[in-house]
Amino acid sequence: MPRVFNFSAGPAMLPTEVLEASAKALLDFQGKGFGIAECSHRGKEFDGVIDEAIARTKSLLGLGDTHDVLFLQGGATALFSQIPQNIANGPIDILVSGEWSQKAAKVAKEAGLKVNVVATSEGTNFDRSPLPGEWKLSPDAAYFHVCSNETVHGHRLTTWPEHANLVVDASSEFMSRPHPVNRAAVVYAGAQKNLGPAGVVLVLVRKDLYPRIPKSVPGLFNLQKLAESKSMINTPPTFGIYILLETFRWLERQGGLAGLEARNAEKANLLYQAIDGSGGWYTGTVAVKEQRSHMNVTFRLPSEELTDRFVKEAALQGMVALKGYRTVGGIRASIYNALPLEGAKALAQFMKDFQKKAG
Repeated sequence: MPRVFNFSAGPAMLPTEVLEASAKALLDFQGKGFGIAECSHRGKEFDGVIDEAIARTKSLLGLGDTHDVLFLQGGATALFSQIPQNIANGPIDILVSGEWSQKAAKVAKEAGLKVNVVATSEGTNFDRSPLPGEWKLSPDAAYFHVCSNETVHGHRLTTWPEHANLVVDASSEFMSRPHPVNRAAVVYAGAQKNLGPAGVVLVLVRKDLYPRIPKSVPGLFNLQKLAESKSMINTPPTFGIYILLETFRWLERQGGLAGLEARNAEKANLLYQAIDGSGGWYTGTVAVKEQRSHMNVTFRLPSEELTDRFVKEAALQGMVALKGYRTVGGIRASIYNALPLEGAKALAQFMKDFQKKAG
């Protein structure tokens, strides 16, 4: 059966080459007679996997020795708690630009931290990210947290802010373009968008933050101890990390992050041209066009009835998971790294055909 174009926001589609290589390793790893999911995380086989995964992460990102690379469990949402637990030695600043940054602020407040919302677009239903001129940063903040791409609402920070202690939730755009990771304090991303299966979180931590960590933080949640153990204080998600490694190899074959950025921009432009060229029949949900996400394209149709028809008819043509997030509705087309250019072309053409037929 041919594979469909999967526009799911996550868990999302993975490159076929990555799936094929991972399936082979699952059955027989390097001709050893056992699969990668069957070997001990304390053995030399998996030690080689995680060493290579760390090295390729640094190579793809141009990351220096100032940072450690961690592969953690629990999902990116767990980092909403774990990061302040480790490095919030004072009040924290958070830019609330959508569903996920709002949740990060909520978790920090529930933990008893003093949280300064530097700006929010909640009043306009998160139709944009507040512009830097609107931010009111605290001079004594332990760090400044942002979500660089708001998956639900379809907008992104065109550039990452400059801040002495910048913390970035990059989950839905990580490794889709070059990132200025060397000037960030912490960057974290759930793997299930661009990197691999659900269950792994890739975290970059600047080493000079470690003295902040209270002695009361348990080892399993202590970022320094996790780094010292190469993310293996306990048994890590070994097969998930292996799939990340195959994805890193695939990313390099695509021309690295610069190559992916160009291809992702081409995919996004096809869909935005279909929206903008519809005479208002399709309406984008992002108020600032420059902030339109290259990962999650969000738009609305004239009615809920037409939206339902759009989703169902697209699925019949091999384009699935286009329904918008449950709290906002509409359409959301997630066009992560693994979605081929042909998928974006097919959806753009379907949008034009559907409008002509229904309009």
